[in-house]
Amino acid sequence: MKRSSFRWLYPLLAAVMLLQVSLACWSTDTWIIPPTATPTLTPIPPTPESAGRYKVGETVTVIADGIAPLYITDKPEPPTRRNRVPNAACYNDTVVTIMAVTQVDGVIYYQITCNNLAGWISEPVLSKGR
Repeated sequence: MKRSSFRWLYPLLAAVMLLQVSLACWSTDTWIIPPTATPTLTPIPPTPESAGRYKVGETVTVIADGIAPLYITDKPEPPTRRNRVPNAACYNDTVVTIMAVTQVDGVIYYQITCNNLAGWISEPVLSKGR
């Protein structure tokens, strides 16, 4: 057989593959993998305001070392690369407002907003009226 007799086969195979990919992307086969409800997060109850140095509603200043930003976390815990709030870095001398206060493992955390995104930061990096 000549090579030219199979010339129509390649575009046909490409069309079949594209059809299969498009069906896989738009398929609603819930009988294979049944949908599950997304769990809702339980909000962390704030501790009494006397536990922290700053109160809810107070304006404080972020203290950062040098030009490196401080990253706020999605939960009240020490910052790591995995728990950072994306695009919510607070730079030195950024003025923020305390939205909530909580204590976890003996460390006081404050919920603040940086770059219009809410997150948690520990008490030692804040300074009132600096």
